[in-house]
Amino acid sequence: MAFLSATFAAAILFTAVLTRGAAVRPVQADAGEEIALPVIMYHHILESSKLLGAYVITPTELENDFKWIQKEGYTPVVVADLLAYVHNDVPLPEKPIMITFDDGYESNYVYAYPLLQKYGFKAVINIFGRCTDEFTQTEDKHINYSHITWNEIQEMADSGLVEFQNHSYNMHSNARGQRKGIQKLYSEDAAAYRKALTSDLGKLQEEFQEHLGYAPPAFAYPFGFIEPAADSILRDMGFQATFSCEEKIHYITKDPESLYKIKRFNRPHNMNTADFFAKMEKTRKKEGNAKT
Repeated sequence: MAFLSATFAAAILFTAVLTRGAAVRPVQADAGEEIALPVIMYHHILESSKLLGAYVITPTELENDFKWIQKEGYTPVVVADLLAYVHNDVPLPEKPIMITFDDGYESNYVYAYPLLQKYGFKAVINIFGRCTDEFTQTEDKHINYSHITWNEIQEMADSGLVEFQNHSYNMHSNARGQRKGIQKLYSEDAAAYRKALTSDLGKLQEEFQEHLGYAPPAFAYPFGFIEPAADSILRDMGFQATFSCEEKIHYITKDPESLYKIKRFNRPHNMNTADFFAKMEKTRKKEGNAKT
């Protein structure tokens, strides 16, 4: 597709723009070697609200996580870094970790962005296009429900700290009687589903091209609803990486297939930082035992 013709070049550009801060020791793996990549999935951030819960945490919880990441010597990476590693042999840092935010709430700009600046961390934000368009155009805003605007996205992208990816334009629903994320409807044949998916995701890709000058190379499945019929369509559209919601440590190899369905750990409220990262480490050890 025309709007994705420069996707890979844009991904390489990301790497140049996003490289900053103190030098870190790189890791260069052999072709078949696996690099463990813990990936955190955040959503909304609020000071104090009845909304705090599984998908809404406080700024203090977020900063405590960042302090832990820094103390333990991890280096946050973004999709551009993974693409550069897989396709161009650009080494990853010795202890990579990925920080992601789904949906694109304005709280990502108000609370997360200043913390990324404070710690010099990079992060990925997967936006829900329709909401970004709506809140770009309206004055009706509140931190509880507002989404980031295109101007805020431009500012964060220009900082070199935040990479933006596609989370669908208007396929972010889990309501009864509606399409579940990007899942195929029973009433759709293959052609109708392909048209629906390419139209929706393509609209957001075109808006990225219009506002930021690139089409994102990655897609995050809304609600983690995986759709087998979408696999070939996403690849045909040029997406070189996808994010799932499966809670396991992800492993990157030189095989481009390792960039699809990247596993992530959801970060809930009311779990202290040590316990959250201990959960991730426990999963890593369990997977390691299963492989031996």
